[in-house]
Amino acid sequence: MPQTALIGMPPAPLLNIAPLLEDGRESELANLLSSLHPADVAEALGPLGMEATIKVMSCLDIQQAADVLVELSESARDQVALGLPRAQLTKLVAEMDSDDAADIVGDLGDQAAEEVLSAISSEDSEDVRRLLMYDEETAGGLMQLELVAAPDTDTVSSVIDRIREAGGDVGDIDHVFIVDANKTLRGVVSLRALLLARSEASIEDLLENPRLVVRVDEGQEAVAQKFQKYDVRAAPVVDSQNRLLGRITVDDIIDVLHEETDKDFYRLAGSSEEEIYTSGVVRTAALRLPWLLFNLIGGFVTSIILTHFEASLLKTVALVTFVPMVMSLSGAVGSQSATITVRGLAMGRIATGQVLKSLIKEQKVTAFMALAFGLTIALISGSMHSALRLGLAVGLSISVAIVVSAFLGAVTPIFFRSVKIDPALASGPVVTSANDVVSLLIYTIIGTAVA
Repeated sequence: MPQTALIGMPPAPLLNIAPLLEDGRESELANLLSSLHPADVAEALGPLGMEATIKVMSCLDIQQAADVLVELSESARDQVALGLPRAQLTKLVAEMDSDDAADIVGDLGDQAAEEVLSAISSEDSEDVRRLLMYDEETAGGLMQLELVAAPDTDTVSSVIDRIREAGGDVGDIDHVFIVDANKTLRGVVSLRALLLARSEASIEDLLENPRLVVRVDEGQEAVAQKFQKYDVRAAPVVDSQNRLLGRITVDDIIDVLHEETDKDFYRLAGSSEEEIYTSGVVRTAALRLPWLLFNLIGGFVTSIILTHFEASLLKTVALVTFVPMVMSLSGAVGSQSATITVRGLAMGRIATGQVLKSLIKEQKVTAFMALAFGLTIALISGSMHSALRLGLAVGLSISVAIVVSAFLGAVTPIFFRSVKIDPALASGPVVTSANDVVSLLIYTIIGTAVA
């Protein structure tokens, strides 16, 4: 087992692993890394190439190597797992919790996965196969099977014995799950309650309702939101008959929150982590091009608008000088609204019944900003060109463009959500292009009419 991290040990990124590998000082390297937390080792491996990373993994204690493999980024973890000798990978998988093992094996490919599952113990293999049946982005794909459960007929003494027996295989035990003869979840009992109760007391007398129960088919994002809402460290996972299947712990939820946040931000750019870090040049370009076509089409439409209003604009040439400001400001406001809405939907802060309320609040905020910007720009532009009507035209058109752009930015993700499309895809190139076209159209119509 890895030692506790030493006080004063330099941060993982400062460790210079490459020279130790080049000099063949594997034992020294293993001793150095054994004192670090697996997450620090994974961070230290980041700058290394895949061949060197696999070589370092081979130097580590089996348990630490298994923990380090779990801590690697998803793309690096998959590459390392495929690059490790099959026998070594099998040993690592056998040391992992069932949920982590399922994540590793599920990304290997059918043949390699079957080789690993056939080589580990039948009990571990059965557990992993059960988890692989669930969608990886549901509670079933997220849960682990290691837990402490006891029948509702047990005494306190019997339950404590069960904890002792399972202690080596189950980490972070806060509660014992109590079930009936059909494995239906009856409730939970905390360790504190067990320690304070008389040993001969019936466990049924200590039953509490769990603060959170998760259905096996719930999406991981919804589960993460519930963990945040109810502030729990672990939750039981049950099927439609309320039978206990497994548990989800807070460390898995933290990973989900990071994963969902990353997905949202990559999708805001019309991209993905896999595309950026693992795909080839041609594939990456092919995946990005469709989203950039929105910008290209938007560019042609804005050119058509400018051409159509060319004669009117030339009568008041000063209007042309404010076109970049209008498009930039309205685009920024629209993107701001889209980002806030996407994040609100993703985190559950904008529920189905709160859509209208959220839109009204966003429009009130935008109207206030539009008024402030409109008055400021009207005064400045009017003073610059000594033309009151010009200032009024620019200020009014920019105010209207800001309000409309914000509305588009907020409504579009909600529309995408309603038609079962990831709302994050609605932002980035899509909203930006739409805002460019609409804001320019508003500016040219109001500006040429008023100026």
